[in-house]
Amino acid sequence: MSGDDLTFDEFVIASAGRLLRTAVFLVYDRHLAEDLLQTTYERVARRWARILRGGHQPEAYARKVLVNLAIDHHKRRKRRPDLPVGGTFDVERLTGARETYAAAGTPLDDVLAALPVKQRAVVVLRYWCDLSEQEIAEALGISRGTVKSHTSRAMTALRRQLAEEGAPHER
Repeated sequence: MSGDDLTFDEFVIASAGRLLRTAVFLVYDRHLAEDLLQTTYERVARRWARILRGGHQPEAYARKVLVNLAIDHHKRRKRRPDLPVGGTFDVERLTGARETYAAAGTPLDDVLAALPVKQRAVVVLRYWCDLSEQEIAEALGISRGTVKSHTSRAMTALRRQLAEEGAPHER
């Protein structure tokens, strides 16, 4: 999607579904994905004229912002995890909601969610967004070799975990 006559509103309407799905795969939390997408759109809107003048693809630019926000959020949460606030009922309610979501997920969802954030970003950008290694490298600000190694490690982990889940469990 490109063109100098494209308005920001048209861009949002055309890209919202794809970018939201990408965000959900990156963070595995629908509400957080929506927040990250909103922040992405805010940043893109502030730079809209510059993006078009510079000949950038608006969706590629937005996807890069989105991936970087997801990675930054993961780093922040790792340094300072959220602490539940409220009474016992609130904690049980939140835990129950998480179990309900986890029960609805597929084995692939569980394995993807367990990958390190950059490996998950590479897998999502490669196999969900169908980006090339070079496009992923540009989006993440890393080398093509790093993209290849992240892809290889992620696919090895995915295959191993899915094979373990497919094998009968010994008790």
